[in-house]
Order: sequence, then structure tokens, then C-alpha cells
Amino acid sequence: MATNDERDELVGLRAENARLLALLAQHDIDDRALIARATESAEPDRAWLSPSEKVALFRRLFRGRVDLYATRWESRSSGKSGYAPACGNE
Repeated sequence: MATNDERDELVGLRAENARLLALLAQHDIDDRALIARATESAEPDRAWLSPSEKVALFRRLFRGRVDLYATRWESRSSGKSGYAPACGNE
């Protein structure tokens, strides 16, 4: 169930969307062409990438923070496990 804040945000987003569509129409810009262009992916289909290509893609997307890495954790009580970010500066 949506809260009042979520409903207000939805109303605001719909109003903004209507305003932007009207602005596009005012300038004779075809919004369907823009939507089609925006949904075309510039990235290759990740299912067809080799493991080394996937690593290269990951490193390209998350470049710049060589001091960050993942640490594995495991809960003794529930047996759940996962990874948490860690920083070399800590």
C-alpha cells in the first residue's frame, strides 16, 4: 500500500511528465523517437560476454576507487552469508 508521500511523489512525477511531453510537442519533437533511442542499449548483452569481458565491464563501471573491496560475512546464528563493502582507509 502506498503512503501519502509516495502518492504525492507519483502525482508530481506525472505532472512533470505531462509538462515535459507538452514541451516536446511545443517544439515539434517526436517523443517516440526519443524513447526508442533512450531504450537502445549502448552496452553489449552481458549474457554473451566472456568472463574476462565481464570483469573488464565491471572494472570500467566501478573504476576510480581502488581502495574499495568486498569482505565476506557469515551469520553464525542463521547461516546466511554475503558480502559487504570495505575500504582500505578504515
